[in-house]
Amino acid sequence: MNKKIKKVSIIAISIINISMGSLLMASEVNITPEIDSIVIEQKNKTIKIERIQDDKHRLNNNFSKTSRSCPPFCIQPMNIANVKTVGELEVLAFLKNLNEQSHSILIDARTSEWYRSGSIPGAINLPFTMLKKDGKYINKILYILGANKKSSSWDFSNVQQLMIFSNGIWDKQASEAIKSLLEVGYPSENILYYRGGMQSWCNVGLTTI
Repeated sequence: MNKKIKKVSIIAISIINISMGSLLMASEVNITPEIDSIVIEQKNKTIKIERIQDDKHRLNNNFSKTSRSCPPFCIQPMNIANVKTVGELEVLAFLKNLNEQSHSILIDARTSEWYRSGSIPGAINLPFTMLKKDGKYINKILYILGANKKSSSWDFSNVQQLMIFSNGIWDKQASEAIKSLLEVGYPSENILYYRGGMQSWCNVGLTTI
């Protein structure tokens, strides 16, 4: 190979390498082909929700564990009464429309210790233990959620739309919260169940707080 051809070959290889590098840098781990991220406001902070961009990332937290003792960590049913079960894209759509006027609340039904270890942006912590029918907090919580007490019964005609989650399909905290709300009369059409919870959220590399 003469020097001129060798030089041209080296330049061509360099151009290919640069082009490939640009393509690799340009590629993104999107949420869907059309959605790369969403932005929400929480406590006067702007939070960008996206997937982890490192395509070699692996879970190294509590949600990398596959097996836990049952009870209490038993696999939960797909459906709870007439409550609709949703996935990650529905959670993101819910979050995108979440504001003071939306009449909606994303609820992390886990205990406060779990919540402090990381949660979905936009969620408020309302532990399932506070939603027991005869518990000391339930009346106050129902008022906050928009219910009104009329003599001995509750009027649920103006309650918030709730989306409830916990750790995942092996965790009963969300399902217990939903069952408690249904037991006091909260309408099932005003509740959504994110069954995958934190484990599914982390498995697809979405932002946590």
